Amino acid sequence: MKKLYFSLVGLLALNTGFAQVNSAQPLIKRNSQSVGTVKTHKVTPTEKAVVLWDSDFSDPLDWTIANNGTNIEEWSFSSDPTLSDLVTNLPTSLVPFASSTAANGFLFVNSDANNNADANGTRIITTATNALAINLFGKPNVRLNFQHNFRWWHDTRGVRVSGDNGLNWTDFEITNQTDYSTPNQNSDNPHMTSVDISAVAGGQTQVLIQFYYDDNDYWGWYWAVDDVSITVIDDYDLKLTKAYWGSTGFWGARLPYYQIPTTQIAPIDFSGIVLNYGVLSQSAITFSAIIPSLYTAASAQYNLVANQIDTMDCLTQFTPPTAVASHTVTFATTSGATDAFPADNTTPLTINITNYNYARDADVIDGGSFNSGDEFEAGNIFDIVNDQDLRGIDVVIGANAEAGAEVYVKLYSIDAATGDFVYMDESSPYILTDTDLGQKITFILLNTQALTAGESYLAVIASFGDGGATNDLVVATSGISDDNTSYFYDGTDQTWYFTTSTPMVRLNFDPSLSVSELENTLGMNVYPNPTNTNTTVSFSLTNESTVSVNVTDLAGKVIITNALGTVSGAQNINVNTENLTSGVYMVNVSVNGNVSTEKLIVRK
Repeated sequence: MKKLYFSLVGLLALNTGFAQVNSAQPLIKRNSQSVGTVKTHKVTPTEKAVVLWDSDFSDPLDWTIANNGTNIEEWSFSSDPTLSDLVTNLPTSLVPFASSTAANGFLFVNSDANNNADANGTRIITTATNALAINLFGKPNVRLNFQHNFRWWHDTRGVRVSGDNGLNWTDFEITNQTDYSTPNQNSDNPHMTSVDISAVAGGQTQVLIQFYYDDNDYWGWYWAVDDVSITVIDDYDLKLTKAYWGSTGFWGARLPYYQIPTTQIAPIDFSGIVLNYGVLSQSAITFSAIIPSLYTAASAQYNLVANQIDTMDCLTQFTPPTAVASHTVTFATTSGATDAFPADNTTPLTINITNYNYARDADVIDGGSFNSGDEFEAGNIFDIVNDQDLRGIDVVIGANAEAGAEVYVKLYSIDAATGDFVYMDESSPYILTDTDLGQKITFILLNTQALTAGESYLAVIASFGDGGATNDLVVATSGISDDNTSYFYDGTDQTWYFTTSTPMVRLNFDPSLSVSELENTLGMNVYPNPTNTNTTVSFSLTNESTVSVNVTDLAGKVIITNALGTVSGAQNINVNTENLTSGVYMVNVSVNGNVSTEKLIVRK
């Protein structure tokens, strides 16, 4: 395996403290598979307020489509939630389209069918307008809601509202050619967007809704829209949009840890981002966090006018007891008014205190990050509270990774003067099998690493790729990271980017983990590789050992076996591959029950 050791290549500018990157480079389309979510406000419109008008796109006659571009691709009405034209290019988190009524039709525009290379597509400019004016007489406070699903690549999308039957329009933009709210490109599935349109449509009798899309001459992706409604805005309605929590260490950011080893416990801060979602101002609003029989804290009181959002901090921290346990925290926001929809005022959180596991992901796979078979690394920053030896890194592999991919983990420290990521160590290479997909794998570092209290480290899973032939390495993601706290490395431009989707890469402090002596001393090699009819497996043994060599397919089925008996010294074993079909196989050398593995590629 070739190895490339480097500090931070293409270092980005520094931000708060020397260890933080202030902005990611823009993604390019073929390297756009970091699954993230759009940080816009989310609601479930059908569960709250009075519905004044709605459309589920089951009747195409309710809408008028206009295409002003130079390409035949335009809005259409689809009833295929699998988005079959795109399914081979999209992460599993986006398909099928999960709107409430996707099966009976939705609005769909597909720029991905436009061309096959960046920036040389023919332009799509298309709109879809509801055909009949909507009467909102006597309803001054109204909100437009819709469910959608999209991937962004320099395309502009949004919704327009007219209160005078189309004479004048007001735009509510979601994305544009150059500006997008996260470095990732994928929406939730479905994403719920809600817009206060009272100033334009409140009390009007000739309201029209229009969705607009422009791929700006780029080879963009797509947009699917469904279940549009207009609802009454309630007088009193608070919403806890996000619980912002975690511990702040050397890195300078509040990092949330869902699994914390007893040796790395630090005080945890809890905050709530609260929105006044109602028409009227509210006073004496508080945010609280409660762990039964262990911890109760609240924020100061706040006042919020309509549509105002603010962060409310609990006044005391929570330091978990030094014992293995699971702590369930309930966050809530309250005021003196009766809330119209109290269900979105609370949210739970579970923090696990463990023996050895240190994890920033939420432990439920919600997507995956990959680089289309090009060189790639992805992982998270960890603050170290107390000195501790690290032997392993755990990684959850995405279910759509490729069996046969060669992967390994790496550990970086942070240069205190420059903020560079400085290589420390890595594991031996490992070949993914079918049984690894969607599962957690523990990788053992080549050397035990002494991590220092008060410093931060970056742990990543890595692959040199397969030249873009397959997805190769896909690392599962779970939950959202704040900017500049989780990263991926794109080997095609030798640049680090931050990602807001949390890779499921964790530190494992289990002291029983150790590097097999076999991995250090065997010196196994397989050549020629790729091969056609024959290959040689070479290795060297210091002592007499019981040895066998076998070849398996990616499912683990033994294809070729050779029991050598008791041998010592240098060994060169010929393996006849003449009867093997083209593909990827595993060569396994067992020495006294310890197994070393190398990938073998057969090409006919």
